Amino acid sequence: MLKGAIARRYAGAIFDLTLRQNTLDRTLEDVKEIAALFAHRKLAYLLREPKISARRKETAIREALTSRVLPTSLNLALLIVQRGLVDYMQNIATELEKLVLDYRNQAVAEITSATPLDEKQQALVKKALERRTGKNILIQTRVDPSILGGIIARVGDQMIDASVRYRLAALRQSLLTEVSSATTDLFTEELAALSDGSDKAASDVTQPTQAQV
Repeated sequence: MLKGAIARRYAGAIFDLTLRQNTLDRTLEDVKEIAALFAHRKLAYLLREPKISARRKETAIREALTSRVLPTSLNLALLIVQRGLVDYMQNIATELEKLVLDYRNQAVAEITSATPLDEKQQALVKKALERRTGKNILIQTRVDPSILGGIIARVGDQMIDASVRYRLAALRQSLLTEVSSATTDLFTEELAALSDGSDKAASDVTQPTQAQV
């Protein structure tokens, strides 16, 4: 929770600054690049290691980023390292992207299909998701033959599973439920029959026969 709150705070500050400077797109690209750079094992070790001097860390960052990102983005990278937040950089990038997408009423849809979707199919999926979400959808596609057919769409925290694999699993569960229900009903009927027989037997025992009388 704390990590997410810190990431959102930094992302919010970056968003406000770049919105005023009209550099949203470029800054978002920069922040993603910084996050990818900080994920490199050797550099990540250098930036986290307390025994390595701050000057050496700053030199490494400047050499890696000065020619590739905006000055404000470079300053962000240096600040993150100075405050020991290297592990937060990916979260900051994710939160910043969310802010940019919300600002533009956009959402990214991750579409998984068993085979590649052509342009017409992608357009149909995009239109359907836009009607459902009320946002302008940006589609990212991937292929996973294991879903057998159909598609799986993930938009933020929402997932729409229209895959053949899911439908088969649902059908299997439905059949198992029906079988279980039928077995239970049959068992109930058998118990009832036994109960009726027991009641009759008990009645025969308690009621004296004509000969006994």
